[in-house]
Amino acid sequence: MTMPDAGIYIFCLDDGRTTEDRLRMSAEAFQYMHGLPAEYGAETPDIWKTARTEKGKPYFPFCPGLQFSISHSGSYWVCAFAEEPVGIDLQEHTKKNDETTEAAASRYRKLAGRFLHPDEASYVREQTENSYDRFFRIWAAKESYVKYTGSGIDGRFGEMSVLPEAGPIEGLPEENGIRVWKAAGAWFHEVPFRENYSLCVCMGRRAGQALFTCTGPAFHMQSTF
Repeated sequence: MTMPDAGIYIFCLDDGRTTEDRLRMSAEAFQYMHGLPAEYGAETPDIWKTARTEKGKPYFPFCPGLQFSISHSGSYWVCAFAEEPVGIDLQEHTKKNDETTEAAASRYRKLAGRFLHPDEASYVREQTENSYDRFFRIWAAKESYVKYTGSGIDGRFGEMSVLPEAGPIEGLPEENGIRVWKAAGAWFHEVPFRENYSLCVCMGRRAGQALFTCTGPAFHMQSTF
């Protein structure tokens, strides 16, 4: 059996669990799935205790061989695990109270011009009716990238583009619903989630397979790609 390159774990934020609980559950599930050696085991004190780099990237100081990334937005908390650098980002497509989709799209087109790479800003603006969704699609990909690299959001955030050379992201071929492309020296995996959400996973190579485990009230799914 081929082991997935990454484990993606999704929880509802109202499930009563703490971030530490969700992270521990996810780490132990990934450990079990991969049959990792004893030094990853729960018998090691503080094995899942986290620390942060100077740029803010979280890591396990007592388990350096296992890497992870966390994101939360809207009603969901997600994390990705791999034995190599990984970044994940979830974005709910938000609007201000009583704001129409058209008004939100106009506002996000302006934000795109301020914070995104010029090519990304053009992508957001070129189809007015899709600019609202396109902004979040790009933002999720960019945040997954800076989490993968550990660079964080800084002055260079708008200097790199995550757009595929092959054309618009929504025009890329799907593999089991996943769109995959390479940009900025990394591989992006756009994963279908719930309506009005964008979810993207970034790694240094194309993931051959990932296991998705989603739990929560009225929401349970386990699948692979």
